[in-house]
Amino acid sequence: MTRRKQGARPGARVVGWTLAVAVALGAVPAQASLTISEAIERAAEHDPQWAAAYTQMLAEREQGAQDRATLMPSVTLRGSGGYTAADSEFVFGSEKDSYPTWGASIEARQPILRMDWSARRDRAAFSDDRALEKLQQAQIEFIARVAQRYLQALQAQDQLALTRAESATLEQSLDDVRKRYEVELVPGTDLKEAQAQFDLSRAQVIQAEAQLEHSFDALAELTGAFAAPLPHLKNQIVLPPLPATSVDDWIALQKTRSPVLKMAEYDVAVAQTQVKARKAEALPVADLVATATNNDAHRSAMGAKQREARIGVELSVPLYAGGGNQSRVRQALAQAQSAEFEQQRLILQMERDLRGEFRDYQAAQISVQALEMGLDSARAAQKATHAGYDAGTRTIIDVLDAKRRVAQAERDLNQMRYQLLTHLLLLQAGAGTLDHAMIPVLEAMFEAP
Repeated sequence: MTRRKQGARPGARVVGWTLAVAVALGAVPAQASLTISEAIERAAEHDPQWAAAYTQMLAEREQGAQDRATLMPSVTLRGSGGYTAADSEFVFGSEKDSYPTWGASIEARQPILRMDWSARRDRAAFSDDRALEKLQQAQIEFIARVAQRYLQALQAQDQLALTRAESATLEQSLDDVRKRYEVELVPGTDLKEAQAQFDLSRAQVIQAEAQLEHSFDALAELTGAFAAPLPHLKNQIVLPPLPATSVDDWIALQKTRSPVLKMAEYDVAVAQTQVKARKAEALPVADLVATATNNDAHRSAMGAKQREARIGVELSVPLYAGGGNQSRVRQALAQAQSAEFEQQRLILQMERDLRGEFRDYQAAQISVQALEMGLDSARAAQKATHAGYDAGTRTIIDVLDAKRRVAQAERDLNQMRYQLLTHLLLLQAGAGTLDHAMIPVLEAMFEAP
């Protein structure tokens, strides 16, 4: 794998995006209806998962710095001090002596021969680039996570509004049936049916209210507290032009853009450099070493002082290590093969997932069109049924069924419209093309409450 040139870092746009979001936070109104761009901005400041991803990138990039440090000079300062008491016996007598001693030394060491130098440099570069790709993937997941929760909150808000509207309509029908029953125009069974339908709608309203609270809590977990109501989808939305039109084009795009696949590629590259590094452990190494020492024992009987400076080359040649070197090479080879197999698995899995998202997106588009036609038909049928009820040819049960079908068609269409946008986000996320440029596109699809 070719190392990336300096200045072409994939994370540069990520860090720039993070800073831009942080600056934009000051412009978010405290009590305004929360837009999706404001949700992204607030989540960038509030969401600990995104902050953890960024700090994890910083931590992982230190691995590259540590690899590069092994190729740099090192300087070590040592010092010692003590007290010596000596009692010596000689042929012609004995001697006792006691004196303090101290010493200091400094050593500078520069590696000049390492057969794994290129492997270390490559491993450091690959580790840096992998960390940045990981952050890029975290950004994609962050945008998708916030956008999905925002869409879920909007969908729950719309579903509650539709459920309340249905309940209000059924309440009007109940009042109408009650008045007709009082003048004996309809039987009691019609009144009971109308009452049952209204009671059921009230239960559905309670469930929709609970779902709205859940979705608002999930969004607030990322963004912090926000003012309700939220915007809602326009009646007519314009989907953005996509960078690919066929599933094969999407897969080709994924292979060049997906940070997940790039991380797997870097994992293979790092594992291969590790094989080179392990093989080099059995080869000679050489260091240029310079030392300066100063030992002082001048208070002794001999009054010794010693200053010394040396410079030279140290050569180390491994001869036998009990088979440990060969074992580490075999281990590195197996790990490299494992990384290659994992890369193949990821390619197949992500291709399958992307095909599924592409099919889901296409199905959602067709479903929205079909549900729009179904809603028109349900409304026409409701109108005809109500006219038949006024003429005495239809029963109240027919009218209530027609209203229920219209309400259900409205809810199904509303749900499918949000699913369409969700599949659009997941499709782009799976291909690695989702970024903050998608946010203004989504923003244009909403309108103020």
